Amino acid sequence: MDLNWGVIGAGKIVERQMATAFAQASGQRLVAVMKRDLTQARAFAARHEVPRAYATSAALLADSAVQAVYIATPPHLHAAQTMEAAQAGKHILCEKPLALDTGQARQMIDACRANGVQLAVCYYQRYNSRHQQIRRLLAAGAIGQVMSVRLNFSDFFPPTPGFWHHNPAISGGGVLMDLGVHCVDLLRYLCGDVTEVVALIDTLAADSPVEDTATLLLKLVSGAQAVITSHWSTANFEPAQANGLEICGTLGTIQASPIQAKDSSGSLRLITEAGVQDFSVAPGGMRPHVALLEDFAQTIANRTPSAIAGEEGLAGLQVIEAAHRSAETGRRIVLGQV
Repeated sequence: MDLNWGVIGAGKIVERQMATAFAQASGQRLVAVMKRDLTQARAFAARHEVPRAYATSAALLADSAVQAVYIATPPHLHAAQTMEAAQAGKHILCEKPLALDTGQARQMIDACRANGVQLAVCYYQRYNSRHQQIRRLLAAGAIGQVMSVRLNFSDFFPPTPGFWHHNPAISGGGVLMDLGVHCVDLLRYLCGDVTEVVALIDTLAADSPVEDTATLLLKLVSGAQAVITSHWSTANFEPAQANGLEICGTLGTIQASPIQAKDSSGSLRLITEAGVQDFSVAPGGMRPHVALLEDFAQTIANRTPSAIAGEEGLAGLQVIEAAHRSAETGRRIVLGQV
């Protein structure tokens, strides 16, 4: 399906990833961008050959040519802008985390449902071709019954002038809301829902009002156990050290890294009694953001729920909130009792 897009919040992530993805995705056209500084919005539009630029979301949403919007503003604006877009009849792809908390996420889902528009979360890692291959291997029973999963997504990111991530009023939290939500969503995509959470969450490397170091022990609906580590507090100099995953089963193991590749490139190994099978992807592979945009457009055409619908963003936030409650109380938290 051909789809005309507008961007609310034409910042770094749009400049680095999404502008190119819109240009490469079949049938997808970026027709309008919004940035509070109109001069900057016009400069962005000129760089990427976008016809129109606006300084307010209201002006962009009033553009009749815009059919869907990509919301790329900081998390504290996601809820209000999503509900505004829904009321304007625009389909919505929202950056992660979906909202500051589960309460806002539910309001966003309800608003989109009431106005008959699609809401999806930009969990692009589901469209990494290596991750899709892992899902096929698991479905085929390549490693038998999954017993344990380990995911790490870390970076060194102390408070930095000009960045809002350490301001909880804007970000909703620290490393878990930035990197941890990707791990939670990828875990759920590959291995199913989380049912129980135990967590240690700390601020260790810098003076910050949000966490920079987190370890989550999770029980999955299958009974399998998972560990997620997310740090802003550790120096990482190799992709496999900074982020990756390992899934262990009764018949073998799947290992992959890095998990955040923007072109699906990286290693993927299946290790079983038969030996090692290599499913690695060389640089220049499928761009997950392109596949995400095309899939979102198809769900609109087919009037079917997106694979990364708002409910998926809500589920991830429920795990993050449960982790914080566990860390604060020292107790195991059963999902549904958050």
